[in-house]
Amino acid sequence: MQVSVSSQVYVFLFSLLGGAIISFIYDLFRIKRKAIKTGTLGMLLEDTLYWIIVTIVIFFIVYLSNDGELRGYIFIGVILGVILYLLLLSKFVIGSALIVLRLLYRVFKFIWMIISYPFRILFKILGIPTGFMKTNIRKAYKRTRTAGRNELAKAKMWRKIIRSRRKKK
Repeated sequence: MQVSVSSQVYVFLFSLLGGAIISFIYDLFRIKRKAIKTGTLGMLLEDTLYWIIVTIVIFFIVYLSNDGELRGYIFIGVILGVILYLLLLSKFVIGSALIVLRLLYRVFKFIWMIISYPFRILFKILGIPTGFMKTNIRKAYKRTRTAGRNELAKAKMWRKIIRSRRKKK
């Protein structure tokens, strides 16, 4: 079955787009890793998820553009799409996404400070009497503990006296 040059160009351009999409998805994972630190198991799961997504994207590229027929120029187009995206857009996408994430973090932090401010004041106000009660309770605890030790020592001393008198008889 012969394939026209125009359909081959269409498939090639579609595969270029697919390669750019694959690189963009990779950049999303890179942005996530820079924003939120991931452990070894998390990275393993993310990598597995990434390759599953890449497989699905390539499958759809081949299925939608060329009715499921694999051709060498499809893979060349995907590789060129990845390279072009990495050279032309990757730094801009990652940089701008990180700037936006930092800005959102600062905005949410500021909003949290505004919302939590009345509660912090309330805790400081309530902290004065509770701090006073805390110090008094500690003092009382230490006094009872010391008194208990003294009483225990007295009881041991009386026991020794009683035992020694029993032995003498």
